[in-house]
Amino acid sequence: MDERLDALKKTYQKFLATGLGLMLVAFALMILQPLGRSASLALAVVVFLFAFIPLEMAKRIARKMAVMALRGE
Repeated sequence: MDERLDALKKTYQKFLATGLGLMLVAFALMILQPLGRSASLALAVVVFLFAFIPLEMAKRIARKMAVMALRGE
């Protein structure tokens, strides 16, 4: 059980870091506007939407880890 939880924890951390990193990039694009106002905003929206994919995966992995820990598998 511990090995499986450790593997899930590492995967969870990778997905979470990826999602939060993408959100940080999106916010930086919104604030700094390196490509001009409208282009930066459009790109930031796209990056922001793609950031939710790894965050959703991290949420599902966290739920799976919680169920495993509660059941004692």
